[in-house]
Amino acid sequence: MPKFAVYYIPQEDDPFYRLGTQILGYDVRSRASVALPPDIHTSLGHFDASWVLISRPYGFHLTIGDSIDCNWATIPVVERELADLLMCFNPAHPFTLRRPTHSTVVVWSNTLLLLYEPDTSFSMFHALVAARINPLGTGSGSLKKYLTHSNPKAQLPPYKVQQTRLFYSPNVLDNWYPHFTLLNPYKGDDVSQMVSSLSQLFEPYAQLTVKTVSLLIQNDDEASWHIYREFHL
Repeated sequence: MPKFAVYYIPQEDDPFYRLGTQILGYDVRSRASVALPPDIHTSLGHFDASWVLISRPYGFHLTIGDSIDCNWATIPVVERELADLLMCFNPAHPFTLRRPTHSTVVVWSNTLLLLYEPDTSFSMFHALVAARINPLGTGSGSLKKYLTHSNPKAQLPPYKVQQTRLFYSPNVLDNWYPHFTLLNPYKGDDVSQMVSSLSQLFEPYAQLTVKTVSLLIQNDDEASWHIYREFHL
């Protein structure tokens, strides 16, 4: 069964995109593997390819709309809906992202990522994607996990349950934290040193302007994601 998702992917010639892609080892735009350059390897110190085992197949991206299970016939419907939603926004007011002042790289469990804060328009667009596009699918990994989880201590709070039921994701609306995942799962011995090294590499990219929005497809669970259509804003 295929899946769709709505992502922001920086432009191919953007140094920010090239850096993130080199760390992940997969270029989602060209659908090709990418080697880690020697200078970046030196900056990071010891680097293990297993640290991007989960993040690599997605490529360097920021999630606007989560991975959603669907039928193949649904994808053109999602494409039209996404085009219609984007036309609701004034192109003179671009979507922007600003990095929080307190940190560059954030650690969530065993994941290292770049966290950003969206402007109001971009937050509104995300909410529309969650409300109008996610329900076009048939479910998600998050929904399956919720329906099959038997551990009461791990149950979601009621509002996340409702988000998962309606939108197939517990990471939407005011629970959406835009980010670019770098290392997942990170299993190194010195997380503070890795955070410091990555922070130095990504320090210049404190503010971003979203120039495109992409609809991506994953053919099956074993495949890497690829761009189905990119919308220029």
